[in-house]
Amino acid sequence: MDLTSLFLAGVTASGISVGLAQEKSLRPLSTDRPDTTESPFTVDAGHFQFELEMAAYTRNGSEDSFTLGELNAKFGLNACTDIQFVVPIYEHAVGGSEGLGDVQVRVKYNIFGNNGGDTALAIMPFVQIPTGADGVGSEEFEGGIIFPYGFEGPWGWGFGVQAEIDLVSNEVGNGHHFSFLTSATAAHDLTESLGCFFELVGIFGEGREATTEYYFNTGLTWGMTETVQLDGGIRAGLTDDSDDLTPFIGASVKF
Repeated sequence: MDLTSLFLAGVTASGISVGLAQEKSLRPLSTDRPDTTESPFTVDAGHFQFELEMAAYTRNGSEDSFTLGELNAKFGLNACTDIQFVVPIYEHAVGGSEGLGDVQVRVKYNIFGNNGGDTALAIMPFVQIPTGADGVGSEEFEGGIIFPYGFEGPWGWGFGVQAEIDLVSNEVGNGHHFSFLTSATAAHDLTESLGCFFELVGIFGEGREATTEYYFNTGLTWGMTETVQLDGGIRAGLTDDSDDLTPFIGASVKF
């Protein structure tokens, strides 16, 4: 989520009506990557936005895995709602299994702040479909709901926080359990086109699947144009249950 460009501009882009928005009235590009905290802003009505994690490599002890081409394809349904399809095109899991990952279908609804103001809030329910190859996907339907909130801070900083509740399949035995995620991110522009972010993420399981994961994430975003962005960074685990390190690169475009 590139809050920096939005909040430094005061989030004052003019509103749009339902239907196809003209290019000159598009809101600034706001992405759900590269950090974990989602953006509270939706894609302009009638427009597409593609966000791609081109490559990510994860190291955890002596085990490693990687993904190539995790695509989040979005379409703006109206002035406050978009629909998203998250497709992990290729995953190489621990143990050597590989192939397509589980597909997510998400709907984001902006409650306020889409077209102006210092704060913004959205709600985003999603369902995960077990499309993954053997050993890659969970083989069960999963889902959850995400609440992203963003606000403008002092000295040109933009901030975001997120609460998420997921229902995920058990790794041991049948059934599902709840998992909870909280995160906080801060972003700032270094130059007119280059920005940085710093983030803390906590993930907590319950019951027999109880784990505690904390991550520190940081990286850079480069706005090539008003509608094209490149990014890169690292996710560093802070607990024994966390993955040790995940470097990544990605790109986003709106049209």
